[in-house]
Amino acid sequence: MDDTQKKLQQIRHSLAHLMVKAAKSLWPGTCNAIGPAIDDGFYQDFDFGTHVISERDLPKLEKRMREILKTWGPFKEWEVSAAEARTMFADNPYKLELIDDLHAHDQKITVNDPGNFLDLCKGGHSENPKKDMEHFKLTHVAGAYWRGDEKKKMLTRIYGTAFFTKQELE
Repeated sequence: MDDTQKKLQQIRHSLAHLMVKAAKSLWPGTCNAIGPAIDDGFYQDFDFGTHVISERDLPKLEKRMREILKTWGPFKEWEVSAAEARTMFADNPYKLELIDDLHAHDQKITVNDPGNFLDLCKGGHSENPKKDMEHFKLTHVAGAYWRGDEKKKMLTRIYGTAFFTKQELE
């Protein structure tokens, strides 16, 4: 992956975090699971509890993302212990499961904060969110089983895409 592709992946991954912050502000009690960058954009898996999200909710969510983005600075990332992480994410069973897995495999546990929003993440973020992350669009909603296991809970997956310029996005 060249530097340009790497930067685009970092922007897309950072937008997944922004989507979490926006969703949690619109629908309190929402738990986020994972949110990677993918070849043509990004997604984030959510447990919205009793609230059902549909594609009609995407403009509202996208608008909230744009409002929050104005307040975001560079992502600060740091390593924490498993005990610290469990305390930080005590209200999110998906993050607790990930923390336990990382700890069991002696892997580093890191958190990040781009501006009044803490999330568990291995890193790779936009260096200048306000500038880099402005050309995005949420595209659709789907279902996804937690960790791809049909015996686990069905989560709501929200997809988006992002590019460097408005022209590329269109």
